[in-house]
Amino acid sequence: MEYVSEGKKWAGLLKEQPELADQCPWDKLHGWDWFELLKELPEFADKCNWDKLTGEAWAHLLMVQPQFADKCNWAKLNGEDWGNLFTDQPQFIDKCPWDRLDGENWSYLLAIQPQFADKCPWDKLDNYSWAWLLSSQPQFADRCPWDTLNGFNWVRILWGQPQLADKCPWKKLSGEDWTYLLEFQPQLMEHCQKRKLKGWNWSDLLCSKPQFADKCAWEKLTGEDWSRLLSSQPQFADKCPWDKLTGENWSDLLTSRPQFADKCPWKKLNGENWAILLMDEPQFADKCPWKKLRGTHWTWLLERQPQFADHCSWDKLKKKDWEYLLKVQPQFAEHCPFDELKK
Repeated sequence: MEYVSEGKKWAGLLKEQPELADQCPWDKLHGWDWFELLKELPEFADKCNWDKLTGEAWAHLLMVQPQFADKCNWAKLNGEDWGNLFTDQPQFIDKCPWDRLDGENWSYLLAIQPQFADKCPWDKLDNYSWAWLLSSQPQFADRCPWDTLNGFNWVRILWGQPQLADKCPWKKLSGEDWTYLLEFQPQLMEHCQKRKLKGWNWSDLLCSKPQFADKCAWEKLTGEDWSRLLSSQPQFADKCPWDKLTGENWSDLLTSRPQFADKCPWKKLNGENWAILLMDEPQFADKCPWKKLRGTHWTWLLERQPQFADHCSWDKLKKKDWEYLLKVQPQFAEHCPFDELKK
């Protein structure tokens, strides 16, 4: 259950029942609580501890209640806050401390309000800031020091602005970068240096873009990669070298795709693998060599599938195993050697 602070509860309550104001512990309200309250009930302003408001809370409050501007600590607002504020209240432009905004602040501000570009000291923007800005405002591309951008910066830009691809030095992109980029801009595959993609990169990519199967270096995929891929795209089963899958890979795969059970060499699965598999797929119980399961494995399994208790070797359970199991399945207390555990 999500924790709700007392201040947030009171802010919500007073919006519904303002007559309860005399009972409110005002010191419990934090900055965002005050924004939520004052945006609808500005008459409670005389109760407000203005110092509690963050820059974000101030920006959002002044967007709807600009009459409180004389109470504002303008120094708390960063570039994103100023951008949000200027969206609805551009008259506060003379309050903005332009020299205090760092590169990240400027990228947030210009992404929302590009008309303030003439005030921007462009040399403050680092590669992260440029990637953020150009992903939404590509008209500033002619100002960008392209050499400072790394592969992930380019991914961020090209996700939203693929028309800038002609400026990209593709050699900077790693296999991970290509995986993220092609998920959103698959037409850029023609530029991909496929040798950089590792097995798990291919697995992740094909999970979302199976149309690239003809490009895939299948030999790079490990058993874990295959387990992840087939869980999402089972149609590639005919390409899978099943002997690469470990017992752990098989338990993960069969949990989501039990139809591959006829391919499974069951002897590869250890006790932990069996416990994990049977927790979700109890129909494979007739294949299980129960003696492989240790005490901890039995606690996992019996928590979810208590019907397997007849197969349990109770003597394998240690004190910590019993403590956990009896909390969730107290009916097994009759099997617990309480006297021995006290020793």
